[in-house]
Amino acid sequence: MINIRNRIAVRYAVNRAGHIKRVLNFNDAIKTSETAIFLMPRMSMEFYLARSVVESFMRYFRRGVLLVTENMRELATYRSEVIVVSQADESWLKLPKHELISRLRHENFDIAFDLTFSDDVFMSYLCRKSEAKMSVGFSKTNSDHFYDLQIRMPGNGDMKRAYESLTNTIKMFKEK
Repeated sequence: MINIRNRIAVRYAVNRAGHIKRVLNFNDAIKTSETAIFLMPRMSMEFYLARSVVESFMRYFRRGVLLVTENMRELATYRSEVIVVSQADESWLKLPKHELISRLRHENFDIAFDLTFSDDVFMSYLCRKSEAKMSVGFSKTNSDHFYDLQIRMPGNGDMKRAYESLTNTIKMFKEK
């Protein structure tokens, strides 16, 4: 049952993501961005590694918001706003409910970072539906439907190197 629900959720999210292939000048889009949302991983190992990305990125943005799940709330120890997501924010397909999506859309983020390394359709879909001017995430299954800028993951699955690659990519644009 869970496997079928997951496949339905993925298909639904891909079809509803509404990702239009658009031409973006990544240099300008990243360089001029002032507000960012960081969609933090739900798995603790990924969360710990993603924290270093957030810590290094906070200086680049006037306003940074973390989106964390209830079980990771205590680990979000940054000088930023935090949006806590609970099971009440998930539909029966385990996708974000409309109220959460609307809340993020009203925030008008310049850039959304999906920092999940694994395939987490909830976060990928939320990243796209936030309607940030640019969405960034790791290259994974169906990522073409969710992200404007995809960061390639190392072939050996080294999460630490993947997060370092993301950090270096954004630094390259922000520190020009």
